[in-house]
Amino acid sequence: MRIVDEETGEILVARDQSRARIEMHIKGSMVDDYRVVRLARSEARRLAALILFQAERLEGDERAGALRDETAV
Repeated sequence: MRIVDEETGEILVARDQSRARIEMHIKGSMVDDYRVVRLARSEARRLAALILFQAERLEGDERAGALRDETAV
C-alpha cells in the first residue's frame, strides 16, 4: 500500500521491504531534512488514531467559531 501526496510529494507511506513495519518518508526543504520514520503496527495505529482525534477536535473548534460568529451578529 502506498499513499503519496501527489501535489507536493512531501510524504510517502509504505511498508518496509521486510513487510514488518510501516515507513513514512518525509521530505524536507533541503536534502539533509529528509527523514524516514519506521513504525511497528501498534505504533502506526496509535499515530493514525491521534491524527483522527486531533482532526475531530479541529472540526469542533471550527463549529464553535462559526456559532460564536452567528450569535455576535
